[in-house]
Amino acid sequence: MSAPKSISTSHLPALPKCWSDLSWQQLCQCWEAKMRYGGNPDVARAAAFLSLTGLSRNTQSNQSSQSTQSTQSNQNTQIDSLTGETRHILSAADGRLFTVTPRELAWMAQKALPWFDYPYGDMGEKEERDEQGKVTKEGREAVSGYVSDFRDAMILPETEVVIVGDRLLAGSEWERMSDKERKLLTLHSKISTLHFSLPQMACNNITWQQYRSMQALAPQLFHEGNSEEKALDLQAQFLAHSLVPAKEDAANDDRFCPRHIYRYETERAEQAIPFWLERLTRSSQNTQSNQKTQTVLPLFHICFQAYHTAVLYYEKAYPLLFTDSGKSQEFRDALQGEVGTVNSVMKYQGYSDPQQVYDANLPIILDTLNTMSKEAKEIEKMNAKIKKK
Repeated sequence: MSAPKSISTSHLPALPKCWSDLSWQQLCQCWEAKMRYGGNPDVARAAAFLSLTGLSRNTQSNQSSQSTQSTQSNQNTQIDSLTGETRHILSAADGRLFTVTPRELAWMAQKALPWFDYPYGDMGEKEERDEQGKVTKEGREAVSGYVSDFRDAMILPETEVVIVGDRLLAGSEWERMSDKERKLLTLHSKISTLHFSLPQMACNNITWQQYRSMQALAPQLFHEGNSEEKALDLQAQFLAHSLVPAKEDAANDDRFCPRHIYRYETERAEQAIPFWLERLTRSSQNTQSNQKTQTVLPLFHICFQAYHTAVLYYEKAYPLLFTDSGKSQEFRDALQGEVGTVNSVMKYQGYSDPQQVYDANLPIILDTLNTMSKEAKEIEKMNAKIKKK
């Protein structure tokens, strides 16, 4: 067996350039690393780097392997005789072996994954200089977040997610499993398998009522004063309102392919909060105890990122509703007058029941409010012209 070589980026696969480039599996791996080693960003980034490149600690015996500059300490590490640093032996999927020090690994991970610390994106900062031209503040490049542009605003990797205990599976992954594999997976699960749609805002199907529920929760999610229990409870509420559980299959006949029907209902969402809280709490405990398991925690961040991106998308699509007008914030003022907003939309759309407004897709309501705002501005201009005369 040849001696392990120093790791080289030329041997590594192409790495994602932002969170939105990640597959479902990669996204879960990165969030697992981020949650597990959140207190040490260098370690978290390095762990994500190893997952994305497919490198792992070598478990093969290397007793015949001896580097000219190193002496072997055990089958997984070497001690560099020149620097005294520990060199870890890493194994690639194709069987190649590499060595790397923790310092080298942290440096490579930082260069390869500059976006890792900014899952929701980062606007960056301009370099600042004093009058003498001396740099007083270093510049920082902008970083794309998950589903961060218009093209991705309405797209997510999967159309549904299957929850088994506190483990999450992509819908396609679940469908590929044999009946035997599914039975083994659910054998020790306390609950039956449940199907949830991924965030509906990603499919442009979010309703006005669903949006209003999440809008009320969003500002509280990352409040610095939140205890861990409060944070998990808020995350559970957000998940409950963001994800819609499947109702009974509409067609359960062997002649038809089973299909799942998803429809947001506030009462069902409220009832689902304990379900998510139990799994988030278990996931958090697994992460803290370093148990290697695929948890529900990444799903919350997928949901929040999808919500955050959808709002940014609508801000650009309907600037009249979301942009400050100078004297007031028209859209926010309208939302505060919930009854007035609902009544106005009912009258404009010809709805006979307020629930029709709440059940309508968000883009329909936003488009209606946007049209009403434009008409109101035109009326203001006309009145202003009349007064001048």
